[in-house]
Amino acid sequence: MSSMSSFRGGYAPRRGRGGWSKTPFVKQKREHTKPDTNKHPLGELLKTIENSDLKSQPSALPADALTSDVRYVASYNWRNDVGATILVPGKPPLWTPLKEAQRLNEDNGIYYRDPNAARSPDYPITPVVQAVLETNPNFDTADVDIVACGSTLGNLLRFVRGQDKPFRFMVETIGNSVFFVRKENDPKETIDGVRGFGHSFPEAYTTWEPEVKGSEAHQRVIQYKFGGMTCMIRFECDGYLKDKITDGKHGTDVLDKPKSNGDDLLSAFNKTAITQPLMNQGSGTERVKIKRGGSEIPQRSIFDLKTRSGKYKTDIDMSDILPQLWVKQVPNFIVAYHDGAGLFRDIRVQDVRTEVHKWEEDNIDAIRRLAVLLKKLVTFAREDGGLLEVYSPGTDRLEVRKQHGQGKNALPHSLRDEWASKSKANMYLSDSDDGGYTLKDGYDSDGGWKADSEDEEPDYTACSAEDCGYCGKCTY
Repeated sequence: MSSMSSFRGGYAPRRGRGGWSKTPFVKQKREHTKPDTNKHPLGELLKTIENSDLKSQPSALPADALTSDVRYVASYNWRNDVGATILVPGKPPLWTPLKEAQRLNEDNGIYYRDPNAARSPDYPITPVVQAVLETNPNFDTADVDIVACGSTLGNLLRFVRGQDKPFRFMVETIGNSVFFVRKENDPKETIDGVRGFGHSFPEAYTTWEPEVKGSEAHQRVIQYKFGGMTCMIRFECDGYLKDKITDGKHGTDVLDKPKSNGDDLLSAFNKTAITQPLMNQGSGTERVKIKRGGSEIPQRSIFDLKTRSGKYKTDIDMSDILPQLWVKQVPNFIVAYHDGAGLFRDIRVQDVRTEVHKWEEDNIDAIRRLAVLLKKLVTFAREDGGLLEVYSPGTDRLEVRKQHGQGKNALPHSLRDEWASKSKANMYLSDSDDGGYTLKDGYDSDGGWKADSEDEEPDYTACSAEDCGYCGKCTY
């Protein structure tokens, strides 16, 4: 995400969701950036997974592949402070549409692909763990099978759907959880060829409220059941809709009125819109700084936003957007059409839950293959216990490899220990020489506790319908 000056609290007149991690509107389809295996060499090949391998195992496709039990876990805002700083729980920008349409300037700036890597280059997943433990110090990490970002899970979904996009990410098992960490060619890699109004539009139509002034991006952490596993997913949120907040707990803190069309607004978004390079963010070797502020916003009120040209009267193609909404379990979608010169007169705010559910039903075979793939990766990572990476050259092949050289941990040592110590599974895990975790004596990864183990088998029961009221399919 790019940032905003005094108008929004950043260090350049731009905040635009999409600036950091989303690809904005372009007139021509942009080529995907390929992993640079010369700059970052591949390690030893351990396992190859063909897409056809997943298709050839219909009996292995789990019946519980549909997502369920969707829950908010934590959230945070990246601030524009000197040094990497997050605001927990933070708050998404509020949808505040202009009363009258005004012509906006076209995007013109520097936009980073991954805000978390750009601010915390050594350990991009660190703010997720810090936000979760700050929100709930007693959080039981043993319940979490996968920790990933929406981008990484989205790449795996594209792979099982046969879409040709190269990607790679790092893998490490910490406690009972397998971390998938996005890996770009450079943590401060920028998006080239930005065109359109994918940044200037949200600058004009959403507002950082007073308690989160100085924010630049809102990141959410949710978890849900999928394929018999619990997945914890971090993603960037474009904003929230006030009228979707219906309970008293969250309704009283939404106070701002819609924006006026005053001269101050015009002068704000008519300034030169250039995102400055990140200021002194530090080396990323330490934990990010945490400030408390903001308020939790329910999942039902958040939205994703896209801008498109309405010049040719063609509706947006949802085929690539619905899978993203499914991964992130986002229920609302805003699409804004402009006249080709920055004037937006057709803005549609939509509840897309029905469309997402329909996409899920129509793509159930691919979704089940994704569940099989995730299970394979999790099982392999737990059994190996070392520092791994997953690489797809963009063909119908996925490679699981050792990380090259000494490898890179997902978290700094102290935070790894803290996450592992909060896991009930820690009783049968120990540190390995290569920085990962291995199974202690007495535990067998296939059959559970060995018959000749002197230790009593632990209770793996996470919950029951009687205990937690788990209802199955979540309507988020």
